[in-house]
This record gives sequence, structure tokens and C-alpha cells, in this order.
Amino acid sequence: MTQASISGRRRKRPEPRRPGRLRVLALAAALAAAPAGAMAGALGGGATEWTQLLNNAELAKILGVETRSLHTETQSLAVETNQLQTELQALEIMRRNVRVLPERHVGNVIEPVLRLHRIANQAGSLASNGHSMDTFLRSDLITDPLYDRRVLDRTNLTADYDAWSDRWNASMETNLRQSGFTLEDVGTEAQLIDRIQARMGSEEGQMQVLQGGNLVAASMARQLNDLRRITATQAEQTSIAWARRLDEMDRQEAASRDYRRELEAARGQLGSAPAGRSLNELFRLEGR
Repeated sequence: MTQASISGRRRKRPEPRRPGRLRVLALAAALAAAPAGAMAGALGGGATEWTQLLNNAELAKILGVETRSLHTETQSLAVETNQLQTELQALEIMRRNVRVLPERHVGNVIEPVLRLHRIANQAGSLASNGHSMDTFLRSDLITDPLYDRRVLDRTNLTADYDAWSDRWNASMETNLRQSGFTLEDVGTEAQLIDRIQARMGSEEGQMQVLQGGNLVAASMARQLNDLRRITATQAEQTSIAWARRLDEMDRQEAASRDYRRELEAARGQLGSAPAGRSLNELFRLEGR
């Protein structure tokens, strides 16, 4: 890959993919920033816009989908990180067989490192979303009488997410320092590309980039496994907390499906029934 093509890649850097955020996360953020008086008014007053939303039965399903989505995305990031680690290991083996990697392989080194950078940003967003969701679910703003938050109070996933974020940041900083980088060096993709390009011109620099990428990928894979555990726990605990509400919703949906099925069956029977005698025939009105 030539210098011109790499520069072109820099000009057209893809934006990091951000996990989808449902309305409930925006609500949680708004509630966190809202004044205490405003919250008290929503709870003490009548059916305000806040309480109408919070009492909406669909909220349980929305939150269930979102927690499962967090877990699925974390699993996907863990798999992708392992794949990138394999790619970097293959490049390192190739590098050991030659004195210096050919220029056309420079882009093959940059791309997996950039993808690791994006995964790091996505993982941080997932942890932030999970933190906001747990804070929201354990607040006093959910007034549904069928909702039991005690199981969430016992697990306190907010603290788990905070501890994970602290470990994640410390691990990233340590691994980058061992690779000769700092967090400031990789603050943006442009900075990261510049740092990699500056080192790819020498034998020692190429090995440092490849070994550093492998080190970061291995650490990220371990940390993502921890995040998977937390998001899986959150999905389970959220389901338990909403169990009675979800069970009632399932019963209502099943009853609605049974009614529609019976209605369609009745219509089918009426449509296939042979034509009976008309009123004229029954009352012998023909010919009068």
C-alpha cells in the first residue's frame, strides 16, 4: 500500500459504529440531569408525561430488548477482537520471516489496529449504556405495582460497570505504555495512524507496533469477557425484576392471539357452510 493510498484512507476514515440507543436511555440521562424538584413534581403530581411513559407496559419489553442487545453486542465485540488478534499474530509471523514488511503490508497492519481502537470506543459506550439503564431501573421513578426492583438493588450492576470501566482504562493505559504509546497518542484515528506510520519504517518499529497490537488485543479480549458477564447478568436480573409484568403481558398477548384464531376459524366455518333456505322459502312467500 502506497503512502498516497494510506493518506486517502485517513481522509475517508469511517465513523465508529455506535450501539443503538432506545428512548429509555435518553430518558435515563435526562433524569440523571434533572433537578430534584422536577423529579419530585413528576412523582407527587398527577399523570404527567413522565409517569405516563414510566407506567407504559411496553417499557418492560423495551428494556428487555435493550439489555439483551447490550449482551449480544458485547459478545460480537469479543469475537471480533479475537479475530483481530489472530490477524496481528499472522502479520508478526510474516514479519519474523523477512527483515522489514513490504510497504504493501503497512495498510494490513494499520487496519486491525484501527478496528481495535473502534472496539475500545464501542465497549466504553456499552458500559455507559448499561450503567445508565441500571441507575434508571433502580430509581423511584418506575411506579408500576407489578415491578419488583429488589433483585436489582441486591446486584447493584452500576457499581460493577464502574469497576469494569476503571479496570478497562487502567489496562489500556498500561498496555499502551508498554507499547510505547500513550492515551493521548491514540485519542483519534488520525493520531493513531500517524504514530503507526512513524514507526513502520524500521525493523524495530514494525515489531513494536505488531507486538503492541497483540498485547492490546489480548488485554481487550479478557476485559470484554468480563463485560459479557456483566451484561449477561443485567439481562437476567432485568427479566427477573420485570417478571410479573412480562408474565401478565404474555398472558394478555396469548389471549389476544387465541381470540383472533377463534375468530378466523369461525369466519372460515361460516364461509364454507352450505347455503341454507332463504327467508322467502322459510315463510313460503314465493309467488305471492
